Amino acid sequence: MELKEFIKTALTDITDAIKELQDGLQNGAIVSPSMPHAIANKTIVDPENTHINRPISKIDFDVAITVGNADKVGGNGKIGIQILSAQIGNENVAHSENVSRMTFSIPIVLPTYHVKSKMEIAGETK
Repeated sequence: MELKEFIKTALTDITDAIKELQDGLQNGAIVSPSMPHAIANKTIVDPENTHINRPISKIDFDVAITVGNADKVGGNGKIGIQILSAQIGNENVAHSENVSRMTFSIPIVLPTYHVKSKMEIAGETK
């Protein structure tokens, strides 16, 4: 799987799961609630309702990227970092694999469930 497909799939799956939880929970739990007051550098104003602040989350990725190669080699030849070497018939087959690690974070505003503040509730009862 390509890295960009992995990231797109992971973020889509995470946000879809949160939305499904918000729609389906019937036990009083609230997943990813909105906030009545801003927290510096931790929230963003909802573009559809300026009275709501949405938390900014970070999704951290730690990805191992592997590149493998299998080549026929004669004698004691070595290719890259040798992981596996096998004798098949009269030929040696060497499998090498290079691994690189990449870590990064993606800020994201997850789907929120609006929790009414005391002021909103009081305004509805007037």
